[in-house]
Amino acid sequence: MEKVASIRESVKTNKGKRTVIESEFAPGASIPPHYHRKFDKTFEVLEGEIRLWNGSQELVLKAGESATVKKDIVHNYEIGNSKAVLKTTLVPGSLCFENAIKVMQGIHKDGEDGELNTIENNTMVYMAIISRLTDANFMGEAGATLETFLLSEEGKQVMYIQNELVEKYGEL
Repeated sequence: MEKVASIRESVKTNKGKRTVIESEFAPGASIPPHYHRKFDKTFEVLEGEIRLWNGSQELVLKAGESATVKKDIVHNYEIGNSKAVLKTTLVPGSLCFENAIKVMQGIHKDGEDGELNTIENNTMVYMAIISRLTDANFMGEAGATLETFLLSEEGKQVMYIQNELVEKYGEL
């Protein structure tokens, strides 16, 4: 697993105005097409390079450059040939997105100790929980696969598992 993102500024410290996270991605990593209904998302490249598809616009962002994706606009991105470090700012901020980061951090830490490794390794459960918390509405094959999974018996347990994880690692 890649290094888990960290929260640099929380909605709890700025009256909900923004969430700022920092993430490190391995070379070639990619995020499938998706959109968010609740916030705009600004990507600032701190290190490396990303290719960002913002609606119909394709951008290559290098260290020091940024771009904003407005809510409801489909976007995806791909990391270049070396690791990338991104600062992502959500406006308005999202406690749910922050909880997703805390859940990922908690699962990753506990997984290293062998306690919750099964959730992290169950890609569909993990993807469903994180996509719900981050308001990521996936498109295409990723969206169809996730939708099919959520209708399955195992998928119907996602909300219960998500609530347990937020209670354990996040904030209500």
